[in-house]
Amino acid sequence: MQPNTSELGTRGTAWSPETRLYSDGVVIGTDGAPLVVPPHSARRRLSGTGYLDPESGALPGAAVPTGDDVDAARELLAATELPGRGTPYQAMAEGALVDIGVLTFPNGAAVAAGSPYWRYVWPRDAGYMAAALTVCGRPEPAFAQLAYVAAMQERDGTWQARYLPDGSRDVPDDRGLQLDGIGWTLWATWLWAGATGGAAGPLAPMVRAAVDAALAALDPATGLPRASQDFWEVDLHEATLGSAAPLLLGLRAGRELLPLLGGPDDTELAARSADGADRLAAAITDGFGAHGYARRTSGTGGRDASVAFLLPPFAPATDGVEAAWRAAVDATTLGNGGVRPGEEWTDLVTGWTPQVSLHALTAASIGDTALAHRLLSWLDLRRTALGALPEKVTADGRPAAVAPLGLTGATVLLALAALDGRPLPVPPG
Repeated sequence: MQPNTSELGTRGTAWSPETRLYSDGVVIGTDGAPLVVPPHSARRRLSGTGYLDPESGALPGAAVPTGDDVDAARELLAATELPGRGTPYQAMAEGALVDIGVLTFPNGAAVAAGSPYWRYVWPRDAGYMAAALTVCGRPEPAFAQLAYVAAMQERDGTWQARYLPDGSRDVPDDRGLQLDGIGWTLWATWLWAGATGGAAGPLAPMVRAAVDAALAALDPATGLPRASQDFWEVDLHEATLGSAAPLLLGLRAGRELLPLLGGPDDTELAARSADGADRLAAAITDGFGAHGYARRTSGTGGRDASVAFLLPPFAPATDGVEAAWRAAVDATTLGNGGVRPGEEWTDLVTGWTPQVSLHALTAASIGDTALAHRLLSWLDLRRTALGALPEKVTADGRPAAVAPLGLTGATVLLALAALDGRPLPVPPG
């Protein structure tokens, strides 16, 4: 009996171990949108494409490609600057890149995953996917993803946590604004502009509004941002490193982007962005650094994965931050070889792949290839039967929750590019 795919991915929470796998992966649907492949099925994709292999079994709603469609998809993949090509990670990299394409709607909306509760556009996740496409030599779909996020931008330059992929600008719930989306969007736009010769003009209004929003988010007294949900997506009444560090990244990226736009006020805004970045960097060192770069300004709760946002490829390396990052990795490593998001995370047995891939990216970017390989190999061995990277891995090493998770796939591609000798540029400090 086939599971009810409308229910898959709707019952898990971040605070209790999840052992179910919601999907084996995604294929291209007849409407061009991602179609979930039920878990533990025998269905496969045509190699090198996002299309269902009809010989592996029918799936209602799956697109039926022509021979030309299949050839075009395979030619596109072959022409891509795929990180990890010719290495043991090639299959994982190919799957991750194809999955990002399948998770992107024809209108450019890049959803986090195909399952119901994740079938939305998080600026955070979309930023990473656009960055990965840029590194892979695919600037056109990267621009489409960034343009979709830009079209969702609020009047004050911020973004809600997530948006529907239908272009309506509607949100699925009331979780509200998440400041880190500003940073990740500006960063991805800066990477894209650098890869395309600085042609950021179409995104200029978004860039200016986002920089203004980042500056407005900083407390004049402390230099730190106001309280906001970060990637943990829980409410706190104090600033977290998970918001402060991406905002620092965004201000530095914005400072580099604004002179390329050529507007009459862009030089002045770039100067204010540079000043804001300097004040925020000092506040992070004084506020978070005083507690070993714990995730909360109060120093409670321990460290989390966001300390990686203060190292390459996001910020220049410093000895104190690197030591704190290594301590965070050690403190959050699990018995199954994965990591949990932070010391305060209450689920002590489930590995979270976005954090594993983030730490692999950091390790690759600072030259710790041994750690990068260990984490990437761990991910590679825990993909689904369809080859997708899942969101979580159970205590006994099985893939769980949604698959694929676009954020994990994107970060894997960025880490592999660093190992290939193509590390991301780091915004000047």
